[in-house]
Amino acid sequence: MTNCPQPATETLRDGSRVMIRPICRTDLDLERDFIAALSPQAKWFRFLNATGAPSDALLKQLTDIDNDRDVALIALTDDKGRQSEVGVARFSATSDHRAEVAVVVSDDWRHRGLGTALMKRLISIARDRGIRALYSVDVAHNHPMHKFAEYLGFDRTPDPGDATQVIHTLTLN
Repeated sequence: MTNCPQPATETLRDGSRVMIRPICRTDLDLERDFIAALSPQAKWFRFLNATGAPSDALLKQLTDIDNDRDVALIALTDDKGRQSEVGVARFSATSDHRAEVAVVVSDDWRHRGLGTALMKRLISIARDRGIRALYSVDVAHNHPMHKFAEYLGFDRTPDPGDATQVIHTLTLN
């Protein structure tokens, strides 16, 4: 595994704590439960479609990643000995030193700083790997994502191929 981050505990703005670590193949059930618990709007914003229950093929794709090209970090909580996934952020590098990035936080864990903590870790890993830019394709009316991306320093442009979408880009030095 290239530049694989070690698990770490993160204290969020409200004092709650999560463990952030790389996703593993064995996290398939955690990922299934996480996606199933997302609101329809959160699923739409993340997958750009109304994904119901995720297919086994999608879950495999999301948990069995190519660690030389991709990074996926999950945030976990421990509730009486049972781990629950409450957020995930990932990027997938392309051959042109760019990477597509995505982040989603469970509805009841929003506005605590979890998305920011996940994205800052991803940005740092991307820089370490020599990635020159991160980008995401988002629904044009996803105003919370626009604010979040702007906060992190991403620029927003209309998607030239689809007027219903925008592209957020962060140039890395």
